[in-house]
Amino acid sequence: MTPRRHIHAQRWGTGPRMVLLHGWTMCGAVMAPLAAALPGFGCLAPDLPGHGATVGYTADLPGAVAMLGDLLADGEPTLLVGWSLGALIGWQWLDAHGPGPVTGMISLDMSPRPLPEPGWDFAMSGQSADRIRARTDWFRDDWSAAVGPLATGIFATDAGAPAFGAAQARAVIGAQDGAVMAGFWASLIEADCRAAVRRLPVPLLAVHGAQSRVYPPACADWLAGAAPHGAALRITGAGHAPHLERPEETAAAIAAFARQVVA
Repeated sequence: MTPRRHIHAQRWGTGPRMVLLHGWTMCGAVMAPLAAALPGFGCLAPDLPGHGATVGYTADLPGAVAMLGDLLADGEPTLLVGWSLGALIGWQWLDAHGPGPVTGMISLDMSPRPLPEPGWDFAMSGQSADRIRARTDWFRDDWSAAVGPLATGIFATDAGAPAFGAAQARAVIGAQDGAVMAGFWASLIEADCRAAVRRLPVPLLAVHGAQSRVYPPACADWLAGAAPHGAALRITGAGHAPHLERPEETAAAIAAFARQVVA
């Protein structure tokens, strides 16, 4: 029997809709600091499949793309904000379905291809494809050991961010099911959205942390140049989570972008 689909989401504010898609191992609630810095917008942050109270979708990239499609089915004009995994979901949905109700997209510190290959300089920093793939087994077999390094690696420094510290990150990540996270990891690392970015049907703002330890900050420039209508921003003092480490600066850039693309 197929489980009934239910999308559990946090909601803040009123105004033009922004859908905030969180990253791998996180949940919708962690987008609160960004939403708080975006007055005048109706922000909605769903739990991705396998990451919280959303049910009825497979806990992998196709399942998350299906969830986004259901969320957008009401046709309400929407600005997409995708952090890390959330950006992959947005790029894949837009490539498969066209713009639909989406007026623009912001990606937060994400590469369209996480795995390295010859000639590709914007994969996960300092890791071979074999090592990235091998992490699937580590996550499945010893999730508790992985939690600490995952939590601190998000940020520019091990202390984390004022709005969301390393201890909070460890608590959120540690509450996840390691086997589920491993399965989602195996799905997301094989994504290659470079062609999707090149034919992106909506404007894109690529925001990257200038001190990201996960992806090269110069990936923002690649995205801006590859997208038909792209722009890049590197935020000093931020790592893989610019919206948590520098929420006011990130929100100001998003709001300015929104004013250009929201009718």
